[in-house]
Amino acid sequence: MTVPFLNPGIFAHIDAGKTTLLERILFETGKISAPGRIEEGTTESDYLPEEIERGISIQSTVARIPYPDTEKPRVILQFVDNPGHLDFQSQANASLLVSDFGLVLIDSFEGLKSQTFQNVEALRKSGKPILFFLNKLDRPGADILSPLVDLEVALGKEPILLFKEDGSIPVLSGEGQESEFLPLIEWDHGLSEEYLKDHKLLPKLALKGLVQGFWEGRIFPVLGGSALQGLGVKELLSLLEILAQGKPIQSSSKEQAGVAFKREIHPELGKLLHFQTLAPIKVGDFFLHGEKRHKIENLYQISARDYEEVSAGYAGELLATTSLLDWIPGEILSRHNIENKTLLSPIRKQFQILIEPEKEEDRQELWDRLQDLAWLDEAVSVDILSETGQFRLSGTGELHLEISLSRLKESFSKSFQTSGIKVARFALWKNLVQKVAFQHTAFDQKISSGQVLASLESSHNFSKGVRFNVQLADPIKEAITSAFTEVTARGIDGEEVLGLQMIVEGYESPSETKSFDLSSLIKVAVIKGLKDIIPNHSVFIGPLSELEILTPNQYLGDILASLAKRDAKIRKVTELTEGRHLIQASASTQNLLGFSGVLRNMAQGRGVLSLDTLFDFDNHSVLF
Repeated sequence: MTVPFLNPGIFAHIDAGKTTLLERILFETGKISAPGRIEEGTTESDYLPEEIERGISIQSTVARIPYPDTEKPRVILQFVDNPGHLDFQSQANASLLVSDFGLVLIDSFEGLKSQTFQNVEALRKSGKPILFFLNKLDRPGADILSPLVDLEVALGKEPILLFKEDGSIPVLSGEGQESEFLPLIEWDHGLSEEYLKDHKLLPKLALKGLVQGFWEGRIFPVLGGSALQGLGVKELLSLLEILAQGKPIQSSSKEQAGVAFKREIHPELGKLLHFQTLAPIKVGDFFLHGEKRHKIENLYQISARDYEEVSAGYAGELLATTSLLDWIPGEILSRHNIENKTLLSPIRKQFQILIEPEKEEDRQELWDRLQDLAWLDEAVSVDILSETGQFRLSGTGELHLEISLSRLKESFSKSFQTSGIKVARFALWKNLVQKVAFQHTAFDQKISSGQVLASLESSHNFSKGVRFNVQLADPIKEAITSAFTEVTARGIDGEEVLGLQMIVEGYESPSETKSFDLSSLIKVAVIKGLKDIIPNHSVFIGPLSELEILTPNQYLGDILASLAKRDAKIRKVTELTEGRHLIQASASTQNLLGFSGVLRNMAQGRGVLSLDTLFDFDNHSVLF
């Protein structure tokens, strides 16, 4: 097959117009008869009940578009439309694995927001090129200059504006001023030399420089228009075709045939695994997941709600199957037995809710449905509290857990009870050194464990572990390590202990050991000693949230007062155009539970909240 594949991943902050842009592209290419509207629940990509109800994307969606038409396509565009809300960032992170580049939308009316910078940082870290699209330029108050200045700060170099005020793109038409072409070749010495030899070659060299510089990550083109009105969309499609023709050829491996990026429960096909092919693949092929051998029974080309069954796939395609359900996003499809490592970073699941059925006979069914939920969404985890037997559902944010519960109610029709949403707590060892001696006696003090001599120190990060500065028998080392791991995993009140390092300096064996196994006594000694010491030398901590609030001026005072009640630290309040203010602040995530609803009521739905939950040694809050 000679038609190239191009996989643009669409990234942006909330309400920047990602889904609207995809609807307009589907319309312009004849895939739909009219663009759907988010508020009406008629879009192709946002079709889940939770998405229609809330008007936001909660899952990534693939849209497969033969361009310019199905009959004689010159390129197969496979868009991956990603959620904008940070609670669903794991979906966007997974789609990065299969995106050739990032198509980053910027709301030119609201400007760059913190999440735009995060998207840019993630794309650059993954080595993906970036194409920017300034959206909503049809709105009064829209600004081009400010986003370009902010982008220059984020990128460390000046982005290149490709379009003119009338919407035309000189590099695509080949007609324009020298000043409009030169930035596209100045990054490359060879192209500049060719231009100096023959000035007439400039338009041709500029187009070559655009394509080559884009794929090498040397230049960052900027287009613009209005997704809602269709302005600039045809020009975007024309540029995508040109970029597809110049896309570097990727080396393929017969052993690594694909990479998983999404799980889905399709309304007609059931459970699906979405993956990108790294090499040609066909129905009947076998892949190994651990020791288990899986045969591909079917392959589907998925485009939003539509699907088509195929017998084979080419390298670069985005396909789905019902056969490879053991794989999780980020894992490689391999024909040999390899360690199934995920290419994705661990997901922070710092929000929790407790669940239990009203009737004990429904317990197993409820657990099964929770397991289905965890299969569908890799950002969800479920476990059982050993102390109470309650089910604990963990996720990435309030909205994430609310939608997870909504999904659970769809699949489990019986009654169940839930706690309020809580933020995960941890115990952090204070920055001090504590000399300790652990000892335990049994059988009326007739048998002693001996003394374990150690220092308890801060690791100066969230890591924890045991280090031995003395030679000990393996059973004794294992007993000490096991005791430390057990205590720090659950703490005193169930919170994991972070930032604690135990350095074992020595061990004094008892005078009379007889034939008793000392390792069990040593373990008890260390467990009891740590449980006595940790509570008095640690503090409870939790995640910290960085938030941005865009609000009309009339609500500014009330919002600032509400943030003050939640002990928020106001970093900056900026007055913007059109009677709006941007508030930048930080607060303990625990204190912000329920704040999104308060803001919605306070600002009559006109306040826009962007919230990022942080949790590391440099970004956490102390809980009282």
